[in-house]
Amino acid sequence: MRASAAPDRAAPGVAIDAPPPVRRHADWYRRFEPTVAVLLVLLAAEFASRSGLIPTQDFPPVSVIGATLLQDLQEAKIWKAAGASLLAWAVGMAAVVLVAIPVGMLMGASRRVYGSTVFTVEFLRTIPSLAALPLLIFVYGIGFQLTLMLVALSSVWPLLLQAMYGMHDVDPVLHATGRVYGLDARKRLMLITLPSIAPYVATGLRISATTALVVAIAVSLVVGGEGLGGLIGSAAQSGLVALMYARILVTGLLGLALTLCLRAMERRVLHWHVSHRGRME
Repeated sequence: MRASAAPDRAAPGVAIDAPPPVRRHADWYRRFEPTVAVLLVLLAAEFASRSGLIPTQDFPPVSVIGATLLQDLQEAKIWKAAGASLLAWAVGMAAVVLVAIPVGMLMGASRRVYGSTVFTVEFLRTIPSLAALPLLIFVYGIGFQLTLMLVALSSVWPLLLQAMYGMHDVDPVLHATGRVYGLDARKRLMLITLPSIAPYVATGLRISATTALVVAIAVSLVVGGEGLGGLIGSAAQSGLVALMYARILVTGLLGLALTLCLRAMERRVLHWHVSHRGRME
């Protein structure tokens, strides 16, 4: 006699083991791990300075640096210097975005143009923008225009290359499928090309923006003038070590805030992408 198949349902009154509940916030503590790591590093630095493991004159205690930072933030000059650096960063990045994305898309759209220019662009990208500093000082002098040009020269290449790579990697089968479904060139651009290159552009934008901020601050440190770099240099020349570290900390906080903002924008714009889909759930 053939054995009967297992029933699809349990008989009435028979309990079924329910699947374990989904624990969406089971790893909530992981969100605090970066904060805990930073606090541990600060405590270790405080102990090392207070105990004499590192020279106090070269690295004051973290508590002293923090108190100096709070006092310095009450002065108008640091806000003015931060505003000057951020203004150069914003104007330079606006020019880079307006130029690098369309030019990179045009250079990547043609395989012949891409093949003949990609190595040249890669070579130019490796040349430090500060190598052009003597020429730019001769042309523009020391001021906002000099900082703006250095910001643009240093940050244009990552975004340009990513736009090229993204355009070059668009699957031609997608365009062929779009033509089959009757999509014109404008609709193929909006529905196929731009979504395909968006992750590349987001990566290039994040790299270019952080590079531009570093250069916008460093220019005034090297040649003087307005900006956070100039304040850091003046504190170092005056022997105010705690003040120097406090102002360096301001630059780090600005960079961290910029990175977090760019990542938040990227997650919101590219929520459909596989790299962000799980984080949005």
